[in-house]
Amino acid sequence: MEPRNPDAKPRFRLAVQPAIVKIYKAVGVIALTSILIGLLSFLIVNIFYFFDHTWVRPVVLSPTHKSVIEASTQLADAKLHASQFLTEKIEIEADLAESERVIASADKYIADTAPLVAATPMKSTDAALLRRQIDQVTLDKQRAEGRRATLKERMSHMATRIKEQDQLVNRLASSPYLRAVDRKLVIAFVPYQNLKNVKVGTPLYGCSWGLVLCSRVGKITGVVDGEVTDMHPHDESAQRGLMVEVELTKPSAEEDRVLFAGGKPLWLF
Repeated sequence: MEPRNPDAKPRFRLAVQPAIVKIYKAVGVIALTSILIGLLSFLIVNIFYFFDHTWVRPVVLSPTHKSVIEASTQLADAKLHASQFLTEKIEIEADLAESERVIASADKYIADTAPLVAATPMKSTDAALLRRQIDQVTLDKQRAEGRRATLKERMSHMATRIKEQDQLVNRLASSPYLRAVDRKLVIAFVPYQNLKNVKVGTPLYGCSWGLVLCSRVGKITGVVDGEVTDMHPHDESAQRGLMVEVELTKPSAEEDRVLFAGGKPLWLF
């Protein structure tokens, strides 16, 4: 049996040691570079969102979405009130027609009876009875005229209320939320401070990785009335703003956390 060479292991360590040192250095450089890149990315993103006023947040509407259910309920209530107003209008018209008939009947009775009173002796029972009947009919006519004036005023107010209610029904019926009753629909939240950069036709851009690798994914097609509240895509703070209708040429963009209006967030990327 050959004796082991006592210098073999030290020579192996001396040969491997430089490689190990290089590996440690490489790992250290990579770790430090990753930390620096992460810190730089964090600073860039925070600085970007501090100054940026182009972001919009896509919202996917479905038949079970809270806003869709609320819009459906509001429209149903508005239609119910419109129907009630029409019923009340019909009742007012019927009462007004009745007052007109009473007035017309009183005028005819007075016109027909007045010559009889003039031809009847003043102290006769028939003359007294006719005069009393004329007085009663005259009072009925005056009450009908007063009621007619009130009914006409109510009719005028009712016509205004019906017009306003019809406008409300039409406005609610045109809401994009109701278009999501039967199918999925994508809209987007825009905070008030970003509205100056948003208008009909403004292109939308989505990014595959943070704020880079961005491309055009659609455009804005309309603005939805009514203030809403949603969250900031970066710091999750509550924001007040409006919803806008969007048309996406890239369907997968509806799943993005944020889109940008007007151009790429970092221009070249």
